[in-house]
Amino acid sequence: MPPKTSKKRKNPEIVESESSISQQRSKRPIRHVTIVTNESENFLAPQRRQSECLANLAREDSGLARATNDLNIGDISRSSTGSRSSLGSRSSYDMKDLPPSSVKFATEDMQALNTNFIASPDKNEVIPDVKVTEFPEQYFLLDVDRKILANADFNVRQLESISNPEVQTFLTKLNSVVLNGIQIIGTVETFTDTCVDDLLRIAKLNNFPLMIRNQPPRKLRIKDVPCVSSQPDFVIEMQNGAKNNIVVIEDKHMKNVGQSNGYGETQIAIEILACGSENVRSIDEYKDQTLWAVRVISTYVTFYKAFISAKYWEELEKGLPKNQSVVVKRWPAKNGWKSGFNFAEPDGRREVLTALVKIRQKLLQ
Repeated sequence: MPPKTSKKRKNPEIVESESSISQQRSKRPIRHVTIVTNESENFLAPQRRQSECLANLAREDSGLARATNDLNIGDISRSSTGSRSSLGSRSSYDMKDLPPSSVKFATEDMQALNTNFIASPDKNEVIPDVKVTEFPEQYFLLDVDRKILANADFNVRQLESISNPEVQTFLTKLNSVVLNGIQIIGTVETFTDTCVDDLLRIAKLNNFPLMIRNQPPRKLRIKDVPCVSSQPDFVIEMQNGAKNNIVVIEDKHMKNVGQSNGYGETQIAIEILACGSENVRSIDEYKDQTLWAVRVISTYVTFYKAFISAKYWEELEKGLPKNQSVVVKRWPAKNGWKSGFNFAEPDGRREVLTALVKIRQKLLQ
């Protein structure tokens, strides 16, 4: 364990930008980032003409004039690329460029924190290779697949082989998740929330000293300033005073994720860091941390494992990290809407529940 490092607490104020262009960007639900490496005269000429037209109209309207005066060629160019940093340069990115909320995180923000995802070639690099003897086999249900669960007239009472009321409740909720996932319109995550909560309890991740916390507020601190807020759907904590092992669970409806946000990975990255930052603040010590995360998109589950060194936390006390980095490993390796284990299928349920039980066992060691 690294020696305990004393930290000077600060009470700085976070100053938010009042730029109208920044406000517009902050309201975007999903951002596609393009890094600009060069701006030619031909590219900027039409935008200069646009600015001149706005200026002419502004003379007839004082309100429009004030808005136009706030604009400049650089702002227009950066707005067209979706990049907040000056000319898209990594070196110009600063703490003030960080979004205030994890839901607004984009690839460039994740890169500014030196955090990257990699595909794991080996399951054991993500899922603990521990021996577990107790599995919730009653939930594997080899005869219940997605085709059955996708039936709008599904009635668990008609499954004569299933009489356990807890299993019946789980399948009824799973039927709602499957039906919601195939809807053309709609972004409701409530169905997934309640089913994921059941999965965690089935894996006994809510049995003391483990405890589920629903949507707990978490903040990433840089220079001891709370810079980014996050609120994971679920967090599993150890109630032993040393909260250095946490499972972060984030669930999504299929319509809420896409390539522009790494299918939710940009948000997962900051939530992992925010939970780790809370650990540092809780124990008042820089320590190596291992954190797991789970992404659920409809019925597709992906597992992540991150190791964050004590040196990374020390560097955050000075500002954005320049030397230290965080690597988050993903299993299954592929990243996409339906790349995870499908717990609407028997084999997928077995993989998901086995992984959760192994993570629980590792936490309790």
